[in-house]
Amino acid sequence: MIKKKFACFALTGLVLWNSAVPVHAEDYKGGEGWKVEFTGSSMESNFQSSAISDAVYALQPGDSITLGLSLVNNDSQGTDWYMTNEVLSSLEDSQSAANGGAYAYWLSYTDSQGEETVLYSSENVGGEKRSAAGEGLHEATDNLEEFFYLDRLESGKSGIVTLKVVLDGETQGNTYQNTLASLQMNFAVEKAGTVPGPDGGGNGPGGSGGQDTPGAPNGDTPGTSGPGAYTLHSVRTGDPSNMILWSAIALGSGAAMLMLAAWYMKKEKGGSNSE
Repeated sequence: MIKKKFACFALTGLVLWNSAVPVHAEDYKGGEGWKVEFTGSSMESNFQSSAISDAVYALQPGDSITLGLSLVNNDSQGTDWYMTNEVLSSLEDSQSAANGGAYAYWLSYTDSQGEETVLYSSENVGGEKRSAAGEGLHEATDNLEEFFYLDRLESGKSGIVTLKVVLDGETQGNTYQNTLASLQMNFAVEKAGTVPGPDGGGNGPGGSGGQDTPGAPNGDTPGTSGPGAYTLHSVRTGDPSNMILWSAIALGSGAAMLMLAAWYMKKEKGGSNSE
């Protein structure tokens, strides 16, 4: 009888220990080796839009992900690079998301000399936690406008665009998984004039364009995005999540163990009374 009681208490203790194991936040890295290249006549990339979705697929509350995209000029002359950052949807706009979640958003550009420029940064964006960013990711679109100038890259040089998203440890419970903010990042290139930037002698993104003004990836002109636009798609990060599967298994096993322990204790108590 003592052995049986010990076994029951051991099973109960194991269940309680499993339920108390903390979930550790993960810092993910994505985009290693990813690049957008201007060949002199077109813009090409070595990854698909779905690769970015895959990179953010496993995010859980408390996790973060950092994506890096290299911009490479393989033209024989200098080129001016532009970028759009259009927000398609965000957590606070979703009717299915719970109130009170928050996430941090950080976008920067590092030039060929290694000098970093922060394009947009917010400590807490979205939900009830307000900052100077106000309404969250939508504010980034308003600040950066349709196209903004990044840098002039000389022949053979490259720069890096870095995007980091950090989910709050209590972000929307698990409901955010259906509403992860979707960001669309498009790039446009113009063969350089004398002065870097929109006033450098070219037409500039959104202008009349021509053979020397390549459009956004797979688009017809800068300001339009074709099917190859570099997009962070909305993804359901939790639907097929192994975390949910294992949690359900652990819950079921725990309930079974507790029922088994109660049954053994009741049986032993009945046996003791009969004696």
